[in-house]
Amino acid sequence: MADRVLDLAAVVLPLAWEALPLDLTISKGEVWVIDGPSGAGKTTLFKVMSGLIRPYDGAVFLFGCNLDQTHADQLIPLRRRMGVLLEGNGLIPSWTVFENLALPWRYHGWLSQERLEPHIEAQMLRYQEDMGLLYRVAASLTQEQCLRMALLRAVQKEPELLLLDNDRVAFHLTRILKLAWAEKLEAASVAMVVRGSPHLAASLPAECIRLAVMRQGNLLASGKPAELRHHPDQDVVLFAKRY
Repeated sequence: MADRVLDLAAVVLPLAWEALPLDLTISKGEVWVIDGPSGAGKTTLFKVMSGLIRPYDGAVFLFGCNLDQTHADQLIPLRRRMGVLLEGNGLIPSWTVFENLALPWRYHGWLSQERLEPHIEAQMLRYQEDMGLLYRVAASLTQEQCLRMALLRAVQKEPELLLLDNDRVAFHLTRILKLAWAEKLEAASVAMVVRGSPHLAASLPAECIRLAVMRQGNLLASGKPAELRHHPDQDVVLFAKRY
């Protein structure tokens, strides 16, 4: 059985309205698509999954560790195993791309200064990015270039769990999967959670896709899209047909 990397147990999302407890288990080898109408609580769910905010109730287990009972020092190695891209791109506009990519390595002391530059250059080459972007200030990049660099920052640590709360990354996932991540999914060495987008169906391996449909902070249904197309709730059917 594939390794479980993220468990939400009776989690109540911190929203302005009352939501019901939800349960969700994410394992390696799976791509979970979080979908639902605007205001469904998708971004809040991503923030809870990443540990940025706490739920009103319930427990979040990251790699088997209850985040609410884990000391800050113990969270560092857990975060090392996770890549996150939330809304926007998270780049510091006045820094170069290199400085933005180097930030997590420097902050946590994961790579020495001598190894840092060749490592980041190797990642740029691996993902077929333009090396000319590396020493440009982030503010001078186009929106698409910023998004690609933010995605590179999320995947550069070879995480076991990748959280992507940005529907625009769907255009770039095909390349990312082709270059490295499809093999990781097939080998069940990584799990991905991505925000829903009509473009995702063509990018992701169908056998890996799992769908979680939300509405007003509640999880309406979860499972394989083909199974959810026969769900009694028409909102679930509507979103399942996108995949």
